[in-house]
Amino acid sequence: METVRFKTLECIQNDKTFFVTILPNDVLKSVCFVSRRDEDSQQGFQRTLNETRAKDIAKYLDELNGTIPSALILSAQDNAKFTFDANKSEISFVTNPNSFMVLDGQHRLFGLLKANKKYLIPVIIFNKLNTTQEVNLFIDINTTQKGVPTTLLLDIKNLSGKETKKEDKQRQLFDRLNKDSVLAGLMSPAKSQVGKITRVSFNQATSELYDSGFFQDKDSETVFKGVKNYLEAAEIVFKKSKSEKAKLTNSNLFRALFTVFHDVIDKTLKNYSDLKVESLINSLDPISKLPFDSYTGTSNAAYSKVVSDMRKELNEYDKRYNNFNSENLF
Repeated sequence: METVRFKTLECIQNDKTFFVTILPNDVLKSVCFVSRRDEDSQQGFQRTLNETRAKDIAKYLDELNGTIPSALILSAQDNAKFTFDANKSEISFVTNPNSFMVLDGQHRLFGLLKANKKYLIPVIIFNKLNTTQEVNLFIDINTTQKGVPTTLLLDIKNLSGKETKKEDKQRQLFDRLNKDSVLAGLMSPAKSQVGKITRVSFNQATSELYDSGFFQDKDSETVFKGVKNYLEAAEIVFKKSKSEKAKLTNSNLFRALFTVFHDVIDKTLKNYSDLKVESLINSLDPISKLPFDSYTGTSNAAYSKVVSDMRKELNEYDKRYNNFNSENLF
């Protein structure tokens, strides 16, 4: 243990004081701790550390020469013996273990601690907070001060030059379907909206579209026409079911439709040798009997149930009619 000093800026907002400084990761390693809910059910309030995420951050820093400019937020504990010298614009504290509680940035911190190199990290320090104040600040940070939505990050990813080839294809397909398909105007590229398919939901649903099956090596125009016809056929079949919840904008049903996508496409090509809307309607028609209104919630269990029932109906249809052939039918 030793007393260390660092240059600091004092900041006051609405009668609340905090200090902005820069600390090396080896000092942070010796003083920081996290109050986790799963370790302390009475007073803990942080989520469980995701080790994989922390390792990814360390790799990002050490191997990819990344930067993490956003500040950690800490609360000095009594055993830190934290002081501020206004004349010198300097803080001092004792490097006691567990002397600074992490209020925000635990994954960034542990990523920095796992890194092999030495880094300087921007830090915001609050002093003389009680437990109630620490919890309230944690809640404020994680509710009022929300991060950027994932769907927006995905929407602008092509501007960063980090978009994968598959993401590029999915983005272009999404944008075309949003202009020219039964989902035109019902897709939200940059934010979550009730009653619309987001780019995140779309990419999740179409993840395997380009990995295997008929469309694996097809050009973008062929893929667009095939998916456009598939969605038009699915909407007609949904309407035939007369279920209020049977809509393409239902995220679980949308995802389920693309889970059985390859099966339906293969069957349609086999039976009709084309992917016209009428042919796809005939292939999808068996699922019109499903009680779509009974599939409630957005959980994986609800999604799995829909997929299971869709496949069951599609397979039962095949079993019923594959037993017939032209030689003995008449």
